[in-house]
Order: sequence, then structure tokens, then C-alpha cells
Amino acid sequence: MLLAKYFCQLPLNVGSFRVLRQLQHLRILTATEYICSILDEEQLQLILIEFLESEHDLLANLFISAHYDSLNTIRVNNMLDTALRHLFSALADNPKISNLNYMEPLSRSLPGETKCMFYIVSIVNESRLITDDVLINVCLETHLSILLDLHEVDDISLAFQQFSTWINEGVDELTFVKCVTEKLLGRHQKEAFNFLFKMSTASNFKHWKYYLILVQSLASACSAETSSFIKKYLKSRLLHVASLGCQLSLLHLLLTARAAAATTLKIQQNLDNYAQWYKQNIGEMSYILSQEQFQIVLNILDDSVHYEQEIDYIEIHAAIAISPGGKLVQAYKTKCKAHLARLKAASKQKD
Repeated sequence: MLLAKYFCQLPLNVGSFRVLRQLQHLRILTATEYICSILDEEQLQLILIEFLESEHDLLANLFISAHYDSLNTIRVNNMLDTALRHLFSALADNPKISNLNYMEPLSRSLPGETKCMFYIVSIVNESRLITDDVLINVCLETHLSILLDLHEVDDISLAFQQFSTWINEGVDELTFVKCVTEKLLGRHQKEAFNFLFKMSTASNFKHWKYYLILVQSLASACSAETSSFIKKYLKSRLLHVASLGCQLSLLHLLLTARAAAATTLKIQQNLDNYAQWYKQNIGEMSYILSQEQFQIVLNILDDSVHYEQEIDYIEIHAAIAISPGGKLVQAYKTKCKAHLARLKAASKQKD
């Protein structure tokens, strides 16, 4: 107790964090307890920057405490949230300022196939053994929430208008997103998709830019198992649209399918992937929907044509047949073709 108390009172020095690692290993003083003793906000943020840059074991302890340490949960969560928001806001302006080298060690500290155990140690050396399935979600959700918050739009129509621009920006410029999806989320793809899908289906969701970039980045490196999971999810969303008749759910489905289909650096291949999905799910939806549900989805598709602002995607909708045909299908296809002609004329005039 005395050792922990007096260490917290010492000024920071070159070897301070090396000593703190030893104290944490010996269950004398944790990084959480140390950092909660710091009252100066500026010094606190400098310490957190150091943790993010090089003190990965100490950082991992903070993520553990953010969920399990009831005495410090709120404060530690606020510390991590502030530090990470500063980091990713800066990265959004200049993606080269950090290589996010803390992510791989942090990911390794989370359980994969082999379950891990962590200890939270109190100042009086009372230890508590915990399993950390939930710790995965705490860590991933913290990062994903902060990334989503980097950009907002008030209208989903902007997501249709800016879709390709955002995806290209994510691939070419916002390279830190790929770093997050590969280094931190690579072993936990399903958990990441589950969280993104849950967040994006909220009625007031505004974070379309980074949602689409994250879905694209995750999908471009996902396993066969995760790819199957995405397909099942998209099919369940179609059934959801058919059951509730919700236009926003359909728009969410179309945007998500496009992002999940953009798995290569070849634009035409990505369009072909989306066309295949559209054919199998929209073109053949009569095989899984009742006649009433089929008409509901088709009516919503018809009402949503004006959202389409990219020629390539409305061209796919206009070209692919929807079984079994009929007047409703023909009316929808005619509307798609008319809208396509308007977009082409506007594009030609702009050029």
C-alpha cells in the first residue's frame, strides 16, 4: 500500500512506466489506479498518448477496468473516450500522424479461440479473476463508436449520393480505418459486424460515411464464415423490410449490400458483385416472400428510385429481371429506366 501510494506521488521520469509495468505485474499497482491518481488533465492526456504509442500492457489494463472496475468505470471510460477521440479526429485530418501500433498488442490481449483471463487488482491487493468475452465488445465498440462519430449527415439521401466518393476516400486516403479493421478487428469480424449492424438500424442514425467505409473495409478482408454471416444478415433484412414495410430499412439494406460487395480494388468487379447480390435477393425474392410481401417490397423499391444518384447502380436495377414479372415489376423497371435517363442527361450536361 505504501509503495503504491508513494509511487503515485512521484513526478514522471524516463523509467516511470517501466516501473509501473513491474508493479502491475506484481499486483501492487495497476495502470488504472495510477492514472486515476492523476489530477492534472493535461498531464493525464500526455500519459494516455504515451500508453497508446508504446505502453500496450498498461493500455490493456485500462480497457479491462473500463468494464470491470466498478469504482473507476465511468472515469476510465471517459479518459479512453477523450484520448481516442482526439487521436482519430486528428487522423481524419491527417492519416499519417500515427501508425496505431497499439492495436496489434491490444488485439492479442483479447481472447480468440483460446480464452484468456485477466486480473483486476485493487490498491489493497485484492485480486479478482475474470473471463473477458465481454471485454472484446467493450474494446471494439469503443473504437467503432468513435469512428462512426467522425462524420454525420442529416439525410440518408446523401449516403446514396456520396457512396462511391466515400468508399474511394476510405480506400485511398483514410487508411487508418483499414488499420483498425485489420489489426484490431481482424480476429473479431462477426462481433464488429454485429455492432455496426445494430447501430446503423437505429431510426435516427446519421453516421453513414464511416459505417459504409467500415463495412467495406471489413468485408474486403473477411473470412468465408464471416462472408456467409453477412449474406444471411442481408437476407434477414429483406424479410424485415417485407414484414414491416419500412422504407428506411430497405435503404439501409441497399447501402449495406453495396458496401459489402465492394471487396476489390476493381470497380467493375465490385459492381458485378452487387449485381449478383441484387439478382439473387431482389430479382428472386418471390421465392422466399409471400405475394403480399413481394408487393410490399416492390412498392417500397418503386418509392425509393429517386434516392439513386449513381448511374452504375440504377443501371443494375433497371437491367436485372425480377421474377415473376407482371405490371408492378414493369412499372418499377420503367421508373428505373426513366430515372437512369435523367441521371445520364444531367451527367452529360455537367460534363
